[in-house]
Amino acid sequence: MDNQRTTRKVKLQVWLTEQEHELLQQAATTTGQGMSSYVRANVLKAIKADLGVTVTPQV
Repeated sequence: MDNQRTTRKVKLQVWLTEQEHELLQQAATTTGQGMSSYVRANVLKAIKADLGVTVTPQV
C-alpha cells in the first residue's frame, strides 16, 4: 500500500452536540492540531484498527 496522499477527496459532515464539540476542540488543542486534522487522524486510526492494519509511526 502506497503511503502517498492523493487528490481524492471525501467530505465528512458530522453534527455534534455542544458538549461533543467542546470535547473535540479540547482534544485537538491538547494535541496541537486543528479540529479537522485531529478528526482525520483519528478516523484513519479507527479504520486501520477495524481492518487490523498495523499503524507505523511516520518519521
